[in-house]
Amino acid sequence: MELMEEIQSLIALKTEGDYWDFKEMWHDNKASLLHDIICMANNQVGRDAYIIFGVSDSKSPDGVKVKGVQETGRKDQQHLIDFLRDKKFAGGVRPSVYLQTLEIPDEAGAYKQVDVAIIKNSNKTPFFLTDTFQYKGKEVRSGHIYTRIGDTNTAIDSMADLDKIEYLWRKRFGLDLSAVEKLLSLLDSPDDWAGDLNNSDYKYHRLFPEFQI
Repeated sequence: MELMEEIQSLIALKTEGDYWDFKEMWHDNKASLLHDIICMANNQVGRDAYIIFGVSDSKSPDGVKVKGVQETGRKDQQHLIDFLRDKKFAGGVRPSVYLQTLEIPDEAGAYKQVDVAIIKNSNKTPFFLTDTFQYKGKEVRSGHIYTRIGDTNTAIDSMADLDKIEYLWRKRFGLDLSAVEKLLSLLDSPDDWAGDLNNSDYKYHRLFPEFQI
């Protein structure tokens, strides 16, 4: 499904969910933006997630409607890259975020610009900070693992439930993958394989020697 079609189908649902969130405008608080990105990167459904700017959410008086993104505080791709680059993430591994702008018709048929921050799915979960980030009275706390359940993010001053954190670690170590899925994942890191194909019949994975090629 193309991005345009997918975003329009999510808007048509008139509600938010496990991997998408509507924002009428860009965040005016950097800590809130960072918190939302981390929650989406740590989603519980193992897929790309979307923060959709320029669409009011179900809690607004108008409900879910295409409004068009406002220029105030608007970010571009480079802003997001620079914003995440200097944050102290565990292991130096940051969420990958891409920004696309779509032209989507509102209820009257007028086309409005909608910004979509795409937080790419990753097996490097959980994403969390090693240094607390504070901005204008809000803070994303060091060592706190945030996630998203249904249409709700973990509160910025709280921590995800233990079973949700366990899922994110299991995802990182591939514990729930089938044997074929695990092999394909391990092949992404060729330096982790030992043995010389020129001098032997197979290589084996250093950490998971049961996998041989």
